[in-house]
Amino acid sequence: MDRTISLREGLANKTFIEKLDYIWTYYKLHIIGTLFLIFFVGYCISTQINRQDVYCNITYVGNSINVEELTPPQEKLNDILLHNNKKLVINFDSIFTDDKSSAGLAMSQKLQVNIAARQIDIAIVDKQFFEQNFSSDMFLNLESLNGFSTLPLSTHELVKKTDSNGTNGTYGISVKNLKLLNNIHFTNNDNILVVISNTEHNDAAFNVLKIFL
Repeated sequence: MDRTISLREGLANKTFIEKLDYIWTYYKLHIIGTLFLIFFVGYCISTQINRQDVYCNITYVGNSINVEELTPPQEKLNDILLHNNKKLVINFDSIFTDDKSSAGLAMSQKLQVNIAARQIDIAIVDKQFFEQNFSSDMFLNLESLNGFSTLPLSTHELVKKTDSNGTNGTYGISVKNLKLLNNIHFTNNDNILVVISNTEHNDAAFNVLKIFL
């Protein structure tokens, strides 16, 4: 019966190069497996250390614009509100709905999925989109946000609507006088800042609105 040779016996009387070749030949699967495990554990640790939680998700919904123009207000919000916190981030994304092709349909479906998944807290939409979706209770009555009445609203155009229960409320703010968005070249001049009704970040939404105003 063949006897299993130990590693020490296998390395006996071999040169350094021969030892390396022997180890690789007989233990390469173990070496590869160990290296993969080390890499995987390191990746998981690095991901947790560098992971950023979303403080607030803002999404522009409408006709195509230069998405690079969204970066300056995003950076300013992160600077002013979060002081560039390494653990928190404010996202400013876009979903273009003007394309009538299959790609445009996919974007519209993405919008519905993101809203259902509560991945949009604040949105910038045009008046047509607002009117089309108001009856579905997509937008939050901003007056329900704690502290909303203390915001500097006098210089801004508010969008008032009556809900299905006959209750009048404020459901949007015109972006016309929002200095933070002045350098974004929207294709429409009737865009409205709204809060999505199923947001879980009410306090964050209020704080972001405060910076916008």
